[in-house]
Amino acid sequence: MNDSAQNARELGELIRGVRAKVNLIALNPGPGIAFQTPDENRVLQFQKILIAAGVPTFIRRPRGRDIYAACGQLKRTVELAAPTESPM
Repeated sequence: MNDSAQNARELGELIRGVRAKVNLIALNPGPGIAFQTPDENRVLQFQKILIAAGVPTFIRRPRGRDIYAACGQLKRTVELAAPTESPM
């Protein structure tokens, strides 16, 4: 949703002059998540645009994605597995 070249340019403008670095974390897919992980080339293009704008930008490598334990996945998996309360 926010990984287009235009989004990267807008972010570069937004933080121009701010001493900051950007860590890019691609979406981690999981049960009940309607979105997909962006293509690696799309993430690299986003990074390239920010670096060209003078923003130090790093791509975080996911860990635990294969067992649904990566950033954002674990909470969602636990929520889906939680039993629902039934009225008495």
